[in-house]
Amino acid sequence: MKTILCAFDFSKQSENALITSWTISRIFNWELNVVYFISPKVYGLSTPEVEKNEKEKKLMNFLNEHKIDAKVHIKISSNHFPYEIIEMAKQLNSSLISIGRSSYDVEDANFIGSNALSLKNISEIPILFGTRKPKISFKNILITINEKSYSFEPLIFTVEMAKLTDAKLHLLNVIESPYNVPIEEIKLQEAKLNENLKNYNFKDIDWHLKIIVSEEVSKGILEYANNNEIDLIIMSRRKSLNILERLFYSSTTQRVLRGALIPVLLF
Repeated sequence: MKTILCAFDFSKQSENALITSWTISRIFNWELNVVYFISPKVYGLSTPEVEKNEKEKKLMNFLNEHKIDAKVHIKISSNHFPYEIIEMAKQLNSSLISIGRSSYDVEDANFIGSNALSLKNISEIPILFGTRKPKISFKNILITINEKSYSFEPLIFTVEMAKLTDAKLHLLNVIESPYNVPIEEIKLQEAKLNENLKNYNFKDIDWHLKIIVSEEVSKGILEYANNNEIDLIIMSRRKSLNILERLFYSSTTQRVLRGALIPVLLF
């Protein structure tokens, strides 16, 4: 059986990631696993074993409160958190890793925590990021595509999810330009994308391709999501970043993740 591994830390966005993960696990009939890492450092009169028992009890209370069926793992971290998550996901045959976008719940600022950003940059396994709004159902799913072949990689999963949930599937292409784009150019782009889409089976689902123009791709994606009651944003990401790119590269997926109010799934 395939699994989902949720990295949990009791923050609000982490809770939202767990609730959304539970929703997806039921859709695909995947096993849900939840892991909480405790620090190897011991403070005061506490011990790692006491800390482990306390966190396990607190986590079980949350699962019971939200009627979530999941296997719980409490582990002592070696301070290489992202790599530990990936290694555990591989051991569990996880098709998906989930994590809160940030451990800090600040209403007037959106940013990505260091662990979430590291996972985004190094994981080959798709990652679901919890943001401000958890989802217990999906009525509108958005996938972004462009002329690059890797942008179509999540499409088989996305089409299957739309079928299982009876959700409307929005395929969005954003042309980045500060100016008006000639209708002929938009039609040419539409023809190219439709040609690539012939390789996929959209039978029995409600779907449409939308091409919009925006001064910035991420801004166009977020505005479309907000204006069309989207429940989940699905995107592809560059997986091979060098050390300088990991430090300074601000990708479209990163900007969308930072500004999204709903869950974001990155392949």
